[in-house]
Amino acid sequence: MVLALGLLARGLSHNAERAEQLSKLALERTVDGQRWRLELLTNTYTWDLDEESGYLRNHDSITDLELIDRWLPVMRTRFAIRAIGVANDRGDERILQLVDSMWRFTSTTRSGVPASTHRREWPVRRGDIPMPVPAVAPHDPREDIWFSQALENGRDQPAWSEDQNKQGAECLHVSMLIRGRSENSEYRVVHFDIDAEAMFSRLSQWSPMISTIELTSKGQILTNAHDSSAAGRLWGSILKGWGGERPTVDFQGSIDEEPWIGRIVPLELNGIKIYTGVMIGASEIEVWNRESRIALWSVLVLLVLLAALLVLVFLQSQGAEQRVRRQERRTSLQARHLAQAIDEREVLDREVHHRVKNNLQVVSSLLNLQAQRVPGSEAQSEFMRGKRRIDSMALVHHKLYRQTDLSAVDLGVFLDDLAKAIAAMFDPDSRSVSHHVDAAGVHCDADTAIQLGMIFCELLANCHQHAFPYATGGHIEVTVRDASDGNFVLGVRDNGKGFSTEDVKVTHLGLEVVEALTDQLDGTMRVTQDGGTLVEVTFRQNRHAQ
Repeated sequence: MVLALGLLARGLSHNAERAEQLSKLALERTVDGQRWRLELLTNTYTWDLDEESGYLRNHDSITDLELIDRWLPVMRTRFAIRAIGVANDRGDERILQLVDSMWRFTSTTRSGVPASTHRREWPVRRGDIPMPVPAVAPHDPREDIWFSQALENGRDQPAWSEDQNKQGAECLHVSMLIRGRSENSEYRVVHFDIDAEAMFSRLSQWSPMISTIELTSKGQILTNAHDSSAAGRLWGSILKGWGGERPTVDFQGSIDEEPWIGRIVPLELNGIKIYTGVMIGASEIEVWNRESRIALWSVLVLLVLLAALLVLVFLQSQGAEQRVRRQERRTSLQARHLAQAIDEREVLDREVHHRVKNNLQVVSSLLNLQAQRVPGSEAQSEFMRGKRRIDSMALVHHKLYRQTDLSAVDLGVFLDDLAKAIAAMFDPDSRSVSHHVDAAGVHCDADTAIQLGMIFCELLANCHQHAFPYATGGHIEVTVRDASDGNFVLGVRDNGKGFSTEDVKVTHLGLEVVEALTDQLDGTMRVTQDGGTLVEVTFRQNRHAQ
């Protein structure tokens, strides 16, 4: 009783400190999540640019219509891209732009005698492309910042730069140098012009508990910070003092007399530095802390009353009642120890999955760094495929340790979470692809869930990569059913284009991975085509989960 009173007194004295620690922990996790989303968003544009540079590197001669047919789908899916162009060291340039709901393709030859410029313009909603007409030559691309940034970049990878467009809006450029196949051949620079506000608008968050902004290297706001709202006014006051030294320490403020804490952190891109800011409301944590303090005082009062009652019982009772009381105390202590042991084992299981996920993310980052040093787009592509598989393994452990019961994992919830996360990895191409998961209430143990999750991630990634090459998208149906005799069947069916010889070559490693993981589950894999592709994996659980 004295120990319990001492612990309660210590808990009451550290109650305020614990609330501050919880607020900082919540802010740290929110900042990490926002930075991860920002890195993923910028990487999608650099990956697209790297793919375009690889295509142009392998096609020295390409017509204007072929460039238009290739660049139009990119700009339609990446709505933040306002222009795609390629220029050489002699000032020749070909560029596709989106100008006031009009497509404009300009081809300029400055190295010819005489120099010439031709332009095609047509509405966004019109399908046919007009014939080129003579036009006034635009400014020399060699004078633009993105051109010099690509030349100064020594790592042979996309480089970022920033400036303002004619309307005064912030514009980001990502450009990459394309070296010729011989020492005497010309070099070219391919680039994307990106509307910064449109690009980062998807990252902007506002809720009663979270507010975020993105800033340029000069501290200018890229996304809507709700200037007319209380959060916008708080951001404005914070940025006035932040613009000088730009510290990364936590700051505090209040909105409607409720406490808020936040932090602004940098993100290094190749060529520039941008910033992301996060604010979270601490009111709910304060309410929870106040309720916890009231609960501690209540328990303290109850313990004092209980102590008085026990003393009275002790004075009134002897012998048998005293032995019963000791037995009850021993039983209560054993029950608490048992509950604590169960809780500690559950925490350790989740910590293992969390640490495995973190280690896999470190390996993924190392592979990403190594891929940047490997010459050749095919080798880099293989590195990125390996990185994607490691990301899928980390995703499986991340989703698993969030499950409420690791001894009986609900496959319906688990596979649906994985399907949503895989679709987010292939966003925006996956927006036109829907999915449905029907697990028929099947549960399994954690070991089986890990292997089954990796199989599922590989099959779903193959669907997003190869089954739906057209903008119309499609549908993926996922089923799990009990095949009796201890066997279960996982089915992944898509209504895409089906398998071809080239598809099999590309996905051969993925199928080998699925077969290897299926063997570990004492199962088999079967691939059929019926208006699409159906992959059925028959497996057995390591131990049956009720």
